[in-house]
Amino acid sequence: MQRASAPLAVLAAGILFLSAYVPTGAAEPVNPRLSAEARKVLSYLESVYGKRMLSGYNVYVHTPDDFQQTGKQSVIWGRDIRWLTGKAPDLAAHAKRNGYILTLHWHWFFDGDSAWTKKRKTKVEVGRMVTPGTPENKQLMIELSKAADTLRVFQDARVPVLWRPLHEIDGGWFWWTDSKNPKNTAKLWRVMFDYFTKDRRLDNLIWVYSAGVGKTKTAEYRKGFYPGSKYVDISGIDVYGVDFRKDTEQYWACFKMMQKVSPGKMLSLGECDAIPDPDKTQAGKLPKWLYALPWWGAPSARRPADWATFTMRHQFVTTLDEAPALGPGPIAPQVSLLEPRDDGSARFTGKAPVLKAAAVDRDGKIKSVAFFADGKKIGSDDAEPYSLTWKGAESGLYVVTAVAEDNSGLKSTSNSVRVSIGVQDLARGRKVVVSSGKNPGAAVDGDYFTQWSADKGDEAWIYVDLGAAERIDRVNLMWGWKIHARDFRIDVAVRDPDDKTSWTNVHKTAQRKYEQWKAVDRIKLCPVEARYIRLAASKRAGRQYWGGYQLMALEVPVKAKGPS
Repeated sequence: MQRASAPLAVLAAGILFLSAYVPTGAAEPVNPRLSAEARKVLSYLESVYGKRMLSGYNVYVHTPDDFQQTGKQSVIWGRDIRWLTGKAPDLAAHAKRNGYILTLHWHWFFDGDSAWTKKRKTKVEVGRMVTPGTPENKQLMIELSKAADTLRVFQDARVPVLWRPLHEIDGGWFWWTDSKNPKNTAKLWRVMFDYFTKDRRLDNLIWVYSAGVGKTKTAEYRKGFYPGSKYVDISGIDVYGVDFRKDTEQYWACFKMMQKVSPGKMLSLGECDAIPDPDKTQAGKLPKWLYALPWWGAPSARRPADWATFTMRHQFVTTLDEAPALGPGPIAPQVSLLEPRDDGSARFTGKAPVLKAAAVDRDGKIKSVAFFADGKKIGSDDAEPYSLTWKGAESGLYVVTAVAEDNSGLKSTSNSVRVSIGVQDLARGRKVVVSSGKNPGAAVDGDYFTQWSADKGDEAWIYVDLGAAERIDRVNLMWGWKIHARDFRIDVAVRDPDDKTSWTNVHKTAQRKYEQWKAVDRIKLCPVEARYIRLAASKRAGRQYWGGYQLMALEVPVKAKGPS
């Protein structure tokens, strides 16, 4: 059953869940000195296990932010300490301010070489690493000390961490998997545990075990890597390549496997393509994982936007606005712009847009919710359900957001929605021609979750045929997942597009600043007659050289006929 989309229903569910949570005292953690903040988190996890599935999000630059698509923030945020050099204080402050549960893993480049076995220049002998007195053991302790320094930042900030070291421990693709003698890998875990908890007194760590993907390995084989129940608070497995809409067999096989490997432990999906079907999970047709952390943001081939929205707005999946205030605070409010959706459907002619938001303050009260268009305030509401009927707006294209302020003065900004008022898109549904790539029609289909993907390279172009000459003065570009142009131009023609002399350049952009996700260019032109409009890109931004341009929308907006 899908969660009600109305703000009042969402808030009511969150408040009911919040009021129902009373820490009851977790089972004894593997670190008996575990901090009060970490004990509170562990107790909360135990209170929801089997009753709700917590949402998660692995934060990487190669994944689009699913908050912008779903309007919901995850309870658990995953980061990698490999890339936290100098950034740990900022991350600790961010985690405290937003009150999410932080989980950290480690792509461990031992001795300066790769974490991936096949990419390493030198092989790692795990047995020698865990043998005192060897050069490998001395290097191990040096690197553990540096990692402990990073983790200390979070302890000093009173931020608990779900610590997931040696992830995909039995997979074989990372150097720490000793396939010939798994006991060495298990000992490496225990060496790390003893050093972090006993020597360095890192009492903010909740220890999370993570088995590798793949269903061919037996439980007996996997048990060889398990360090023992005295060293693990939470267990789990990473699951990829599953048809998350239909598959039940692989989820169950992995769940039952880990029950044998780590009996009595709460089980989680430390990494996955997408959150498993919450309808089936709630009905008992799928295992009830403690949490699921998709590696991919949305939209992506492995996590479509419609599925991300369905799962993140489902009543069985807990999002951050529904979680209790677990940190020391003060915690910033949570605010979501729920309607309209940012999928290309927010087009209004003849009626005023109705903006609907949901806002929750987990350790206080919401003072007001203000609505903004292109950074300018257009109205506010100080009582739930928070909404605004946007009357009298001039024709145009706007980026709309909501900002919630709580009683302590903290503010948060919602996801953004592109809204069109009194505007007709001349390019929509028209014929397009491209230099290369897949799905060219997606650039003009009006859907912001589909995209034209050009072949890998810097040089690429796309043009749209309006069907007849029109007078235009604007072109809008919405770039897709990560790769957009640094340098590009807009050309127009009124006759044969195959004739190079037909084209006239009307705009150039150079050295455009790189944006990770949903880069948008709203280009104003001197009025010009055009039947064909061409975007020609010549350089990719931000050193994103692994693929080609991705363009979600090429729009040619003009004022719509009739009342707006």
